[in-house]
Amino acid sequence: MNKKIPTKEGELIKQGSKIKTNKKIETVKELFESEILAEFINNSGQYLILPKGTKILIAIKSLLKKYLQKELGFEEVILPKMAPVDSFRKADILGRWDDYLLSVKPFFKTNGVKEEYILDPLQCTVFYQFFENKKIDVSEKPLKWFDASGPTFRNEDLDKIFPSVKQREFHRSEFVYLGTEKQVIEIRELCLKQIEKLCDDLGLKYRIVVGNGCYQLKDGELKFPESIREIPIKDLEIFCPGYKNKDGEEYLEVVGSSILANTMTSRFNIKGENDEELWSGCTGIGLNRLMYALITNYGTKLKHMPEKIKEVMK
Repeated sequence: MNKKIPTKEGELIKQGSKIKTNKKIETVKELFESEILAEFINNSGQYLILPKGTKILIAIKSLLKKYLQKELGFEEVILPKMAPVDSFRKADILGRWDDYLLSVKPFFKTNGVKEEYILDPLQCTVFYQFFENKKIDVSEKPLKWFDASGPTFRNEDLDKIFPSVKQREFHRSEFVYLGTEKQVIEIRELCLKQIEKLCDDLGLKYRIVVGNGCYQLKDGELKFPESIREIPIKDLEIFCPGYKNKDGEEYLEVVGSSILANTMTSRFNIKGENDEELWSGCTGIGLNRLMYALITNYGTKLKHMPEKIKEVMK
């Protein structure tokens, strides 16, 4: 075992730029008073992103398209946001995520769907359901899809709700890739590289740590990493002055980037054109959280946003 390779959750992989900032949001009330967010219904865990906040969010989406989608050749799609219960059983989400799942049932008798559906808490479960039992040709390049149509839903505990950080309804950009082992590892690393570049250009201090994936990786499905590149789950956290995570640090997880090996492709029987084994991975970016990171570092006034954001908003 190579002890130099980080393997424990939260262990530091890379420290990003040493940018110093001193802005901070003192209270949740200040977020609302800034006319960026508004609470929908008390304790609903849902928030309106007001015109001012929407400008920031749209600018973030535009930059992600520039830095990741266009630079790395992802094709934009709009994925369904709910699927039959059986899709989540096959994905091995049921039994582990039950407390956080929100279901949709017909309110009254109609001639339509009668069965229960689940709102996708990960935004990419439906991706695997769509490709179930299909063969994908990745001989020349991996399949790379990008979805930012949102929202995503999770039944978060009331005492954990925090506007922009922990919500029941939130927005994200999901980059999903499917290919050979080599292709998946490479595209994950390129995704992180581009996000790091974006953070540098936005003047955001960040770090990359060992993460804990959403999908359960079974023993034997992913070998022990022999290099930094092969670490299965990497999280990119951004320094947010005034914010405190569970460890009391001012870093907020904004990006989760995973190599899932054949975990999901085997569960949904997705293979290559010649029946070869395929790997998959995903890089999810919390848009609400990235907006919060900008606000805590630059304040709530649009004129104080970094130049890259202001350029897109013009």
